[in-house]
Amino acid sequence: MDSTFDPNQSAAFSAAPDDQPLLARELTGDLLCARCKYNLRGLSIRARCPECGMSVRGTILAKVDPHASELQPIAHPRLVAAGLFLWPLCALLAALCLWSLRASELAAHPASMWVGQAAVWFTLFSGLGATALIRPHAQIPVDGTARAIIGVLLYLPLALGFHVVLTRMDSFVPTPFAAFGQLSTERSAVRLCCDFLLIVIIACLRPNARLFVHRSMLLRSGKVDRQTMLAMVGALGVISVGDLVHLFGSMSSGGTEQIAQVLGTVLIAVGSMFFTVGIFGVMVDIFRILPAVLSPPISLESVTDGDVPALGASSSRVP
Repeated sequence: MDSTFDPNQSAAFSAAPDDQPLLARELTGDLLCARCKYNLRGLSIRARCPECGMSVRGTILAKVDPHASELQPIAHPRLVAAGLFLWPLCALLAALCLWSLRASELAAHPASMWVGQAAVWFTLFSGLGATALIRPHAQIPVDGTARAIIGVLLYLPLALGFHVVLTRMDSFVPTPFAAFGQLSTERSAVRLCCDFLLIVIIACLRPNARLFVHRSMLLRSGKVDRQTMLAMVGALGVISVGDLVHLFGSMSSGGTEQIAQVLGTVLIAVGSMFFTVGIFGVMVDIFRILPAVLSPPISLESVTDGDVPALGASSSRVP
């Protein structure tokens, strides 16, 4: 079964309204909502439960395929929800700390050292929250779990890189972007490593993060959302180009260095702005996903009130 469960992909639903099967118009048999047990009889499969808002198609999927990966019960929903909440929130706080450092630099009043240290700690806490993506429920592919573990572990060198740049290198040159002629080869190289680590982290965590998006969209609307985190990777690509330009400028002199510094700084600022917006978008999506994570597990037993027919026996159907 297509996980999107989109009736528009079926030839039966592309026909004229009068030619559509009865199932497309209303359910003529009893079907209890998988979440609140409301009888969905008489509703269209494209409707939602009037009591709890769960899509009728979500209940049908739970009945037809109770082992669908999107509807697997989460063993520790509150713990997973806390991790999902912590993951983007701390990432956003770390980004705001970095923006605070740059704003202070433009104002010619370098920020206190604790702001850079806070960015490092928020990065570590974001990695801690990302552990919720490793194996939140059953039937997650082994490679998906392995990638998520790698993504979480890479937060450690990422935080170390931020620590080296923000609390060590910037303590000697507190205005690395605003002052001309102060480009550092080492600083640009470490920043490039951090850019690469962020790209790999997003690529590793993205598959399991999409499972939660699928779960939420299926329960709310009966179809799977196609949102992606790849836009954040694109923003990081722009930042990386800016750091490469800075790296080239640090090995040059005179007017070439100044041009490289201005161009690289503009690219880094634009990429950072879009990356921060992407983090905020992820946090908004997480708020939308949390109700689906905290919902009671959905299973065939929950749909049939525990009366599961034996294998090979006749079972009730939705006419």
